[in-house]
Amino acid sequence: MNKKIALKMLILMVLVIAAGAAAACARTDGGFVSPNEASELIPDLTTEIKEENRADFDFTENAMDYLEFIGTKLPVRDITDKGSDHEAAREWIISELKKAGYSDDQIEQQKFVGEGSKVTNIILTVEGEDTSHQIIAGAHYDGDGVGDNGSGTALLLANAVGLAGVKPHYTVKYIFFDAEEIGCVGSSYYSKHMSDEEAAGTIYMINLDSLAFGDYCNIYGGDQSLSEKGVPGLTDGYDIAADITEQLGFEVMRTSDLDGYFAEHGTGPEIEEGTLYTNPWTDENPSPSNYSVPSPATLPASDHIGFMYRGIEYIYFEATNWFAEGENDDVEATSYTGYIETYDYSLGEHGMFMNTEYDTWENLNKYFPGRAEKHFRIYSPLLSAMILVK
Repeated sequence: MNKKIALKMLILMVLVIAAGAAAACARTDGGFVSPNEASELIPDLTTEIKEENRADFDFTENAMDYLEFIGTKLPVRDITDKGSDHEAAREWIISELKKAGYSDDQIEQQKFVGEGSKVTNIILTVEGEDTSHQIIAGAHYDGDGVGDNGSGTALLLANAVGLAGVKPHYTVKYIFFDAEEIGCVGSSYYSKHMSDEEAAGTIYMINLDSLAFGDYCNIYGGDQSLSEKGVPGLTDGYDIAADITEQLGFEVMRTSDLDGYFAEHGTGPEIEEGTLYTNPWTDENPSPSNYSVPSPATLPASDHIGFMYRGIEYIYFEATNWFAEGENDDVEATSYTGYIETYDYSLGEHGMFMNTEYDTWENLNKYFPGRAEKHFRIYSPLLSAMILVK
């Protein structure tokens, strides 16, 4: 997620956003582009990973080791701070990929200058049997939080290492994006500079951001620019992710299950382990305040946004709490938007950890022991299953 100032500006501009203006992560072109050719493959995708073999594709232990390393050895990865661990984090990710057996030819460092900073995206390419189509899995490695986004970085790296030597059906690109916290600079640059052929051949983009602290494990999909016109757009990726989640033996509460739940109960559903949720708000049952994006979409405030505006479907993994109101005027602008991560408003900054000083390895273990591992247990095999489709 982007820095707190950008967040507050985003929420205060909700009405402007609903009218189609720029959001925290800028569009990479003149506006929405029609769904690409490869999206037509999504409804027919299958995966051989099921409940009985999902443990073979669950890399939670390695992800937890990586998360601890990030939280204790690389806690400050702020690209704008010359004294941070940013450069060390980049070198560490590349080192781990090489230790797993990936070659220099497979690892690209996409370097450029953006927003006054030297930016480096790390791109790992794993060639598939079908090289005319690809799947992109991404997470930003910059930032000061273990949740945002040490957790996404840890899981993405664990998956790349865990699947080393496995040939996917479609080419897979693992991208560790830089400079998300200053406006999705790395992902915007990458998506903008994709050739038309590459964009057309991208089946979907999977975004991993802030997986550790939140009460609910969520998945999102869909395009805001269509949704705001009342047309459900680019949701096939979300649908197939939900279907595959159930195939893995987990539970899913989809938009249809959550629509109107808060209106009837005054709170969100029971938080169940091994269950995925989503943004619960719809045009028929909007949030009590700050309503902006109808389910299953999410706010355009992370690395999926540039791909969405190239007509590429996205699936976004995030743990947070869309039902949380907060108990302080300082968080009024973030109520019911997913930026407040827990019902316990006495923790963090009135329930918010991302983009605050509370987003640390110590606080994760102090206040939510075992939570990150439980979240990885569902996200890790799902990520594998979404990558190993055909």
